[in-house]
Amino acid sequence: MSFFARLTFTAALLASTALSVQAAPTMLDQDVNAYLKAFPDTETTAAAITARCASTLALSTKAKTALEMRKGPATLSEDFAGFDTLLLVLGDGSNEMYLFSETSPVKEVRDAAQACIPKLSDLATAVSLSRPIYDRLAAIPTKGLDEKTSFTLQKMLTNYRLSGVDKDDATRARVTELQKQITETGLKFGENIRNDKGDIAFKPEELAGVPQDFIDAHKPGADGLVHLTLNYPDVFPILDFATLRETRKKMGIAFSNRAYPANESVLKSLLEQRYALAQTLGYPNYAAQVTIDKMIGSPERAAKFLDEVNVAAKPGADADYAELLTFARTVDPSITELQRWDSSYMQNLLRKQKYDVSAEEVRQYFTLDKSRDGIFRLVHDLFGADIRPWNTPVWDKSVTAWELYDGDKLVGRFYLDMSPRDGKYNHAAQFPIRTGIEGRQIPVGALICNFPATGPMDHEDVTTFLHEFGHLIHAMYSGHTQYGVQSMGNLQWDFIEAPSQLLEEWTWNYDTLKTFAANDKGDVIPEALVKKMNAGRRFGEAGSWKGQLAYAAVSLNFYNRKPDFDLKTMFDEQTQRYSLYPAIPGTHSYASFGHLDGYSAIYYTYVWSKAIALDLFTRFEAAGIRDQKTAVAYRKLVLEPGGSEDANVLIQDFLGRPLSLEAFKTELAKK
Repeated sequence: MSFFARLTFTAALLASTALSVQAAPTMLDQDVNAYLKAFPDTETTAAAITARCASTLALSTKAKTALEMRKGPATLSEDFAGFDTLLLVLGDGSNEMYLFSETSPVKEVRDAAQACIPKLSDLATAVSLSRPIYDRLAAIPTKGLDEKTSFTLQKMLTNYRLSGVDKDDATRARVTELQKQITETGLKFGENIRNDKGDIAFKPEELAGVPQDFIDAHKPGADGLVHLTLNYPDVFPILDFATLRETRKKMGIAFSNRAYPANESVLKSLLEQRYALAQTLGYPNYAAQVTIDKMIGSPERAAKFLDEVNVAAKPGADADYAELLTFARTVDPSITELQRWDSSYMQNLLRKQKYDVSAEEVRQYFTLDKSRDGIFRLVHDLFGADIRPWNTPVWDKSVTAWELYDGDKLVGRFYLDMSPRDGKYNHAAQFPIRTGIEGRQIPVGALICNFPATGPMDHEDVTTFLHEFGHLIHAMYSGHTQYGVQSMGNLQWDFIEAPSQLLEEWTWNYDTLKTFAANDKGDVIPEALVKKMNAGRRFGEAGSWKGQLAYAAVSLNFYNRKPDFDLKTMFDEQTQRYSLYPAIPGTHSYASFGHLDGYSAIYYTYVWSKAIALDLFTRFEAAGIRDQKTAVAYRKLVLEPGGSEDANVLIQDFLGRPLSLEAFKTELAKK
């Protein structure tokens, strides 16, 4: 996963909005500033979180009432300023509660924060359906506004109309009720995924082939068995390295059944509630509703895009699969068809034989701390970022805190919460905490990930780390606009993954890796090994993208129709349209597909954004991947504008031409 978001229209309306620096601060502004200056990141009692929630609601309600009561001519400096202040306290207050609910080591705090979120969401819905607020904003004169301010205002008005503000009272009441249900159901969906840690027991001999550092860290229990969880650091080494096919199968099935059956009925309810919302607002289905303001424009165009990419990926994917199957049968003659639990293991073995590169050998050069230091060095070399320790309280002893400077200017602050623990969010994402506005508030965010705290780390984990860090620096650099709503939170969501996917390319660059990748003896990763890694990189890549297409098709087809279908049947049908591997009998992967809540119908974003990222990367390839002049131009033309312009404009500004999909198609054709 990546940039953390819940993509309702209310969320879009509330995306990181704040006060114009041109407006004189009111008493309410000052109250909001003082309130948000304090961040209760070390609170360990439910009572403290409940009190913070009540204060957020009270201050937000005060701001909402003040705006609705305004009279006289509407102005940008007063009405839009009041609107910004309202959304600032409500948006950042919600950010706090989402963070606490997913990261606090204290269950009572997590529960209290989760109980607060529906209350804040209800108020956000009330704001998004407030006709008095909409009328004030719509009455602001637009003559003489600069392009970015005009774009921002029109975006807010569009979000209001998409939320149903112009509907009758009965319709708005129905929307209010449905939004409440959707929020509560989505929270339950995520909670069930987060809480299913699993307990998969293996005999020690069943872990043959798994790296010794993993074995050393997972000793047998009193029953003589090794008990593993469904956390990533437990799962992926099994799927990557376990020699016994039955061991990989056992873990693969368990991982594919996370949060089942708990989320079966929950997901059905979520689909039904969003379908009802779309129907209430006059859309044929929720996919049509949620794509209308995206770059893609419609679910039909999204489906067409998936099929176009599939056509481009199919020749390479089929060839790789045939080669992998032939190879796998030399390893295990009983294999007649590759299964999902064979993919990573067999690809690692084939790469070792064909390209003389071993995933186990590669991982000895990476640890979490080394990767962090290397990523900090990279963003310094590219963007001029200077990252320093931030002396501030944290919510768990494993969390670290940092400040990002550009020379003497403080750009932003962030936390790194990077390894698993009980009750913690179990994927990888950037969580916004404070919206940045030039002259008012420094942006603050957090990376919440699940990498091994110590010992070797897979190269794929390093790539994920840099991907998520890409979201973080995007938030930092875009947090200095004239209005908070112009930060990255207001970008079209099918662009939001592109900057992070672009940065992934640097984890394959030797000049970057040599600055931090070293084994426990201090030996730097050999250039010859990195060349082998790159030689083997393309094998299986087209098939991996077909896997992403499969998940995108699930996302789209779960939401582009009336939800009267069987979830497993639909999931299996859609994955089989694209994936190289058959559905696993008896599994229910949709139950843990968290993006079905946050990204709903638009998981295609990852594939679409990858196409954008590779097109942006063509300029870096032409100038040199570590050319700072190009990187600074990218920072200023793509990252810093945030959501102040249409994504197509950002692409045009950086490349000097419109978006092209040719780089992605070329990538898929590589062998």
